Amino acid sequence: MNTILNKCNHECCVINLPEIDGTLTKSLYEHVKSLYRYTEPCGLEVHMETFTKVVPIYENVNKIFVRGETFLDRKDVNTLLAKYPDVNNLMIEPTTNWELMNTSKSSLKIENVHISFANQFAASLLSKFTGRSISFSEAVITETELNQFIGKWIRSEAYHNLETVNLGLTPSENGLNIDLVFDQLETEAFDATKRPQWYQFSNKLFNMTFSPIDFSGDNCFDVIRESDGKRASILFDVNVSIIVFTFLVWS
Repeated sequence: MNTILNKCNHECCVINLPEIDGTLTKSLYEHVKSLYRYTEPCGLEVHMETFTKVVPIYENVNKIFVRGETFLDRKDVNTLLAKYPDVNNLMIEPTTNWELMNTSKSSLKIENVHISFANQFAASLLSKFTGRSISFSEAVITETELNQFIGKWIRSEAYHNLETVNLGLTPSENGLNIDLVFDQLETEAFDATKRPQWYQFSNKLFNMTFSPIDFSGDNCFDVIRESDGKRASILFDVNVSIIVFTFLVWS
């Protein structure tokens, strides 16, 4: 059992056990919490292999990280989340056919969701999201689909609770046409009198390390929600093999 300080400045107690009885594992978990008088919500890391076994239910869990290569059963996520109704942060690493997962009743209603490999299902997943923050490491999404997402937010047709969207886009051979993304949408340039230039995303959100992001320049655009005047910034960060699309609603 080791205590480590990770890059996100979280002090973590990591219990790494070989094949062991689930009841004993839970007892050890409760003992460690009691030993350190720990009362804050905990995070649970689950590997896909354990879905075929009897896994005990742990108390006071608000964050789940699902690891592995692929889901064995399309009901796996819903089954897991049914055991933890108070989870507000979900990170999913395995690949899957999201059309068969029926996730709208479970994972996409959680406040904060990170999916490593959304791939061609990115637009569908994003359209069903009702929480605050969503992130995809690898996503395939078109200019028209991004335009529809932004337009729905502007017109208050959806995404009423949304705070941040971060998408790692896999561009087509022709790249990404920014003009098509904002087709028939009214945008504004950065204005220091209306909002800050820099924003720091929380490192605690998805256990990722973020540097402060500059929301100014030619690759940043502001849009205004018609119903309440809320402002959001859209940033495109173009790298060699990926385009990072960031959507931030200012508080």
